[in-house]
Amino acid sequence: MKKIVGTILKVTNVFVVLLYLSACLIPVLPAGKFWMIAVLGLVFPLLIFIVAVFAMGWLIARSKWCLLSLVALLVSWQQISIVAGLNAEKEFTFSKSNETLRVFTWNISSWGETSKSRERYVDCQPMMLDLIKKQQADVLCFQEFWDKRGPQYSNIHEFNKMGYPYSYFVRTIMENVSYNIGVVILSKYPIIDTAQFTYGDNDFAEHLIYADIQFHQQKIRVFTTHLQSVRFDNEQYATLRKIKRTDEIGLNDSKTIFRKLRNGYRFRGTQADIVRQKINESPYPVIICGDFNDVPNSYTYFTIKGDLQDAFLEKGTGIGRTFRYLSPTLRIDYILAGKNFEVKQFNRIKAPYSDHYPLVTDLAPKN
Repeated sequence: MKKIVGTILKVTNVFVVLLYLSACLIPVLPAGKFWMIAVLGLVFPLLIFIVAVFAMGWLIARSKWCLLSLVALLVSWQQISIVAGLNAEKEFTFSKSNETLRVFTWNISSWGETSKSRERYVDCQPMMLDLIKKQQADVLCFQEFWDKRGPQYSNIHEFNKMGYPYSYFVRTIMENVSYNIGVVILSKYPIIDTAQFTYGDNDFAEHLIYADIQFHQQKIRVFTTHLQSVRFDNEQYATLRKIKRTDEIGLNDSKTIFRKLRNGYRFRGTQADIVRQKINESPYPVIICGDFNDVPNSYTYFTIKGDLQDAFLEKGTGIGRTFRYLSPTLRIDYILAGKNFEVKQFNRIKAPYSDHYPLVTDLAPKN
């Protein structure tokens, strides 16, 4: 019996390590073609944990099998390093130097209108505006920025009154709608140039936009975007909750979920390439933030990040989940900045109004 158990453990260990190493290849594999491997990125922190448990177990048993898991963890250190922020948790300080640029980003889920818990927060826009105002940010980036009052009004004047006289709003291309919805950059500092880029007519993503901001004597290019969503509806979320509870689900439900996951990875791979191209073309120091709809261990993240700094990894703590549903590992919203900046502090705000948590960071340009 002891020999049988040992054999089962060894086979399981090999299988888990193979899954883990496959997940480590995600950043270099075309996401659309290898989407089934890309899905492993959603559970990458869990795979790390299981591989580490095997390593510890074999070490305790004084077995050479520990080398299999230890080597796998060692060769994948780059992927492990982007999973969690290892900094000591510190309280965010609202006061800051005038030489520091505070950047705030939030997928506001159409002011909470499309949030899955919106029944708990009727007309939460005033509360969201209060939260935003409290952050005292210099630059605001919003995705799913929705005006529910009409096509000639985009809430911009609310931010004008809050001290943001400069803005760049781009409406998402949609049919048969009578309201504004899209991405926006608002700034306390002058915006001297702007541009927008589309990903394709069939993509369900918001534009990539940038605003060149005159920050004292320096120009800074701020990008924001909202990449392809998997477009799960309430039925698919209900199915995923059944999976978490190990309830029975129908074959058609599973096919729909996997089809949407596949399409999401395919589109985001192409979109990430476009974003990286525009970043490379920037003549100024770059900051990019937004909802990438992909986890850190993904082709999307590694392609866009390149040599940029992840503000969360620099000053954040823990796994840093930004999407409030399904899994505690879903960090899909980011603030990335060039090496020209020093990341002073970072905060993830656990606000309940949107499906996403807002992020804020202080960036000090290096001389």
